[in-house]
Amino acid sequence: MSSQLYPGTDAKWFHASEVTGDFMGIRYGRVTPNSDGVEWSFISHCECDGIGGFVRILREHGAEMPSLPQTKHPCQGMIAPLWELWRNRKSNPESAKRSDWAQARNSPPGPSSEVAWHLFSEKETKELLEKCRREGVTVNSFLLKQLDQAIRPDIQKPNAVIPWMIPVNLRGDLEHRDETRNHVSYIEARIQRDDSAKTIQVQLQQRLKRGEHRANYLILGIGRFLSHETKVKIIQKDRAKPAGNIGVFSNLGVWDPEKTIDTRDSWLFCPPVVKGQLLGAGCVTFQGRLGLTIQGHANSTPPGIADTWMNCWLSAIESPDDTSKGSNH
Repeated sequence: MSSQLYPGTDAKWFHASEVTGDFMGIRYGRVTPNSDGVEWSFISHCECDGIGGFVRILREHGAEMPSLPQTKHPCQGMIAPLWELWRNRKSNPESAKRSDWAQARNSPPGPSSEVAWHLFSEKETKELLEKCRREGVTVNSFLLKQLDQAIRPDIQKPNAVIPWMIPVNLRGDLEHRDETRNHVSYIEARIQRDDSAKTIQVQLQQRLKRGEHRANYLILGIGRFLSHETKVKIIQKDRAKPAGNIGVFSNLGVWDPEKTIDTRDSWLFCPPVVKGQLLGAGCVTFQGRLGLTIQGHANSTPPGIADTWMNCWLSAIESPDDTSKGSNH
């Protein structure tokens, strides 16, 4: 991908999303030793992506970050990715719709108060990695599988196919002058209730192989020809459609496993949740400890539901078996 293909275009889409009432702050949580609470901070998605924001925060706390994670899924060309996206565009009539989780509430924009988090110990994190290795799946696919199961009982059609947005790091394919700014695209996974983690992993790999993330980035690049007002109208029109993803699942990956950064802090992360979505979920592994965070959209979630989801997510993760059965809570 050429350097600075569409510089700043993604940020302009995020600005337009803010105008519609979305809060675009990426959530980061700092947990200090012997603390039961979290020091939350937010960096606007208009300024950077999840990886870039995390690097900014670590640098603010004195860490030296010589390089940022590069893409593991390079993709070239324009015609082939766009053709593959168009060829596979058919919607599934069995997919859940926004009406299956949306509720008629109108909360003011701002950080969601419906948040839950969990930090695994280093020992627990290693055990989870070993479990995924035994089952022949990535941590990403495993966590997404269990998250999907955890939230199903709280939508109107728990047996439906659920669309999830999965961000993809484009660093290495895409280069901006400021390495912390947005270098991100996405794929959309469609998960059936009985899908195993391995089935989900194969689907994600197939979408990446055919360049779905590249095609979506190219389509967003059309925004450089559109006015701010037109972008706002396009977002509003899209949110009015019945179909849409239930939310974002984002994994920032593994950071400083050698513990070269002089700190005893642990970290949490969660992507924003926009209108029409039910929730956002994020994870990051820092110095050997995996942290999970869930936040629900204020317009779509009742009080206490994030804690319920987190408890169900943890129960599925810690289950001794590969849980392909539905969750009940």
